[in-house]
Amino acid sequence: MSITRSNFAHWVFSNSNKQKLACVDSCGGELTYQQLENKTKNFAHCLKEKYKILPQQRVGIFLNDTVDWPVAFLSCIMIGANPLLLYRNLLETDLNYLCDLADCTFIICKDNESFAGRTAIPESEINTDADNTVEPYIWNNDEMCWWTLSSGSTGKHKIIVNSHGSFERLYNVANKRVDIKENDVVLCVAKMSFAWGLAQLMWTLSNKSTICLIKSAPAPAIIFNMIHENKVTTLCIGPYVLDSMCKRKDRKLPSNLKIISSGEYLTEQLRKKIKEIFGLKVFDGYGTSEIWSAISIQQDDVSFDNMGSVISGIEYKIINERGKECLDGEPGELHVSHPAQALMYWKDQEASNETYIGRWVKTGDIVIEKEGKLIFKGRKDDVFKIKGIFVSPLDIEKTILEHRYVENCVVALEENSSVENLIAYIKFTEKHNDNIAQLRKFLKTKITTERIPKHIIEVFELPRTVNNKIKRKYFVENSRLKNKNKV
Repeated sequence: MSITRSNFAHWVFSNSNKQKLACVDSCGGELTYQQLENKTKNFAHCLKEKYKILPQQRVGIFLNDTVDWPVAFLSCIMIGANPLLLYRNLLETDLNYLCDLADCTFIICKDNESFAGRTAIPESEINTDADNTVEPYIWNNDEMCWWTLSSGSTGKHKIIVNSHGSFERLYNVANKRVDIKENDVVLCVAKMSFAWGLAQLMWTLSNKSTICLIKSAPAPAIIFNMIHENKVTTLCIGPYVLDSMCKRKDRKLPSNLKIISSGEYLTEQLRKKIKEIFGLKVFDGYGTSEIWSAISIQQDDVSFDNMGSVISGIEYKIINERGKECLDGEPGELHVSHPAQALMYWKDQEASNETYIGRWVKTGDIVIEKEGKLIFKGRKDDVFKIKGIFVSPLDIEKTILEHRYVENCVVALEENSSVENLIAYIKFTEKHNDNIAQLRKFLKTKITTERIPKHIIEVFELPRTVNNKIKRKYFVENSRLKNKNKV
């Protein structure tokens, strides 16, 4: 892949099979590569001439995932504007905060929406005929391009700035490992406004294949139907939605379907469940919004609880509490040097200085290395020590999840407290009066006494971020709340 004198949008259209299907959506919309090109150039002309949008101006994309979303994104890229990827389920206060922070005065949105102090560009403009002779913007490798958001799982969203060169660099280092081919049909459950979703769009268009998008919330019934109706060969999905699909045991999945999970930790229990119910393996993709995704794609190690191996061309090191590189099997924070990593957090010098250290990005993820594989142990802010020994909440959660009546759980340390006050928040599959007592009895046979949570709280739901990650910060902040089921 070489896009040296034109941008990513122009490169896609220069190398595509014009008659091939580029994208379809759950509403019946579909575009060939020729139609995608025409609409992109028309809309790019509209943005440039009608709305007078200039290179390096931010343009918010606040649309549902339909075939219009790629048009909006590629149109901004085509004229050198900076698309700001906004989740549709953002609260109004968060949306205004982020747009103010990004100096974003234009928002591509639904036709009936308006935003005080900003220019709303209605989605219907995408489907109007216009002059499509717009010249592609010629970029510099390190020039600002697309802007996305941090997940918000540990606090307020930050804006992550990515470069024009990130498309080419990511493709060059990771395309073989991702292994999407021209005849593949990719169903992307992750939203396009999420870096994991955008990565799938990039892979798909780069390899001249077809991407399927889901407009609404990704309900299992919609996913099953789209897989069968569109003859999907690759399913890109997060563990939370994947687990929901397992509850539909009456449905089948094609035997040749490749499932790639990312966005959140993939538990060993869920891998086994998918294998038992659908007869399929799950490949695990790891990454963060700061380093795109796919720094590690799980291969056939489904019996080994690991994240996979790091892709050739991407450097990494594991740093312990003393600031030294870890020995084999020693836990530490994963640092990555990625050719396609983001440039910075916008208007947040303190966070940028903390995360971006020279050519290294501190991921905030604690891992250990074993037999050349990385094993995820949790986020740096979540781990703790018991009697001087490093303990991951994921290790305790993994044991809790082995109980037959536990659907999901989170283990947290009571705020401003000692490790003697671990709290487990449990969502049970079935309601029984003695659920908590039975779980405590079960844990006594599985783990040492000091690792058994002092308090167990039954909850009906585990709060999640806008992109379906468990909001662990919520449980730490609310750890002192009284609950009648706290025992």
